[in-house]
Amino acid sequence: MRFRTPGAWLILLWLLWVVNKGAYKGYFAGDDLDSFAWMRWAPTETFVTGFFSPAFYATNFRPVTHALLSGLYQWAGFEFRWYVLVTQLLHVVNLVLLWGLLGRLGFAWAPRLCGLCVFAFHVACLEAYWKPMFLYDVLCATFCIASLWTWVAGRPWWQPLLLFWCAYKSKELAIGLPVVLLAYEHWLGERRYKQLAPFFAVSFLFGVQALMAQGGREGDYGLRLTPASFAQAVDFYASQILLLPHAGFALLAIPLFFRDKRVNWGLAAFVLFLAPMFIVPNRTLPAYLYLPLAGLAVSLAAAAERFSWRWVAPPLAVWLAVNYVQLRPVRSTLLFQADENRAYFAGIQDLARREPGLRTFLIDGYPSHFHWWGVTGSLRLAFVTDELQAFPAEALPAAGEAPLALLSWDRPTQRLYSVARTADEPDLSWIEMTRFTPLWQLESGWHARDGAFRWTHPNATARLHRPAAATAFEMNLNIGPDYIREIGTVTLETRLNGETLGRHTFTRQGWQTVRYSLAAAPAGPAKVEFVVTPPFRPSNGDPRRLGIPMGAFGFR
Repeated sequence: MRFRTPGAWLILLWLLWVVNKGAYKGYFAGDDLDSFAWMRWAPTETFVTGFFSPAFYATNFRPVTHALLSGLYQWAGFEFRWYVLVTQLLHVVNLVLLWGLLGRLGFAWAPRLCGLCVFAFHVACLEAYWKPMFLYDVLCATFCIASLWTWVAGRPWWQPLLLFWCAYKSKELAIGLPVVLLAYEHWLGERRYKQLAPFFAVSFLFGVQALMAQGGREGDYGLRLTPASFAQAVDFYASQILLLPHAGFALLAIPLFFRDKRVNWGLAAFVLFLAPMFIVPNRTLPAYLYLPLAGLAVSLAAAAERFSWRWVAPPLAVWLAVNYVQLRPVRSTLLFQADENRAYFAGIQDLARREPGLRTFLIDGYPSHFHWWGVTGSLRLAFVTDELQAFPAEALPAAGEAPLALLSWDRPTQRLYSVARTADEPDLSWIEMTRFTPLWQLESGWHARDGAFRWTHPNATARLHRPAAATAFEMNLNIGPDYIREIGTVTLETRLNGETLGRHTFTRQGWQTVRYSLAAAPAGPAKVEFVVTPPFRPSNGDPRRLGIPMGAFGFR
């Protein structure tokens, strides 16, 4: 027995390295960069005050985890591998704590190892120890499992209470811990119910504040409980936990086959730790199963104890193999997302080196899973200021002549294209619908770019610089087959500085050029207006009211 445990741990740690070494090729998520953007200014007092404060933070300030991330950022900067190393070391710490908890519950080494493997290698939780953005969950689990261990070990009540406080200040998911302890006392403990009073007081204090601050609100962290949202969230996690759609509901039958109070308690802990996520329907992620899995590990260890190790080993090996097979595409997706995030942030950093005075940005797309707050956080980090503005490319601001930049993300090539307009830079006289289109010259009535063209509204305006030598105004348009088939003919009226240049009727599909001759005129600013009749309402369900698909226009 003395030799089996170290050998099992050596194999376990080796498998952890084999499965998770690819994480060091990853990169920060948008959540990480957004956190770094404000933490770089935060004084130590912010984290100390936040730790002792009994207030609920609607801004999702988690002082324990944020203090750790802030220390890492001050020390390691953007060296991603150190963040992964800390996260994975904490994952190993959690395994050690869970091993100790299972030992306190009376399990021998084989059932403990069975429960540990489920917690260590579940593919749904891979992101938890691959991305620093889930350090909140991992650290919360550290304090929760430690609190359970000290309680089960019979330590003075203030020790698990302090660990519970640290767990909550790492992430709010710990709020269900008092009920988990109550369930332990009911099934396995000495009925120390009075000692749980301070735990419930803390949980009630933060729970009421959370409901008042976030209840019924929209957004990722809005709390909402309706039959539809509850059923959707429960089914999501039930489909993740056993790697098959809806299969997780079968776990509820475990107590029917194993008459062991530890099975009941472990399963109750799984549900209770996960329960807060059932009322956050806009924030369902597989990695949130990380802490609840510790409870499930207890149930599975109790179930495995009923069988000889030779009967447990084959299904455990199959479970690990299935996880590994499903892990490979997940790992590829995570690394692809990391490459996207790295390229996007590097593009912003390059722009900041070239044009450090920019403060207004038009955002034309960004990587998947990066989120808008990742974009703004990246900008604040790279330009070392919070005094900036970012707008979606479709919502052009009235920026006047202030310096601004267009950031256009090209996913196929994983490249960020940027074009900046300085305060003294004149308008272009010819505009093409590419990633370098000066969107600030498209004043109103324009949709997002669609390949080599951009749909207008039925009325659209733009601003150009008219050269003194200009002799014509030209437009390149892409008339599609659906356009002609559904409308028949469409007429485009082009106006220059309020005067009509001409009207052109389109009756055939394909790329076409329309050109109007111009009389001599001095150089200067020009306003162009496009009026399309009739408007195009696509029959494919597109709700937009469209004008004309413009590829390029300007003076010749």
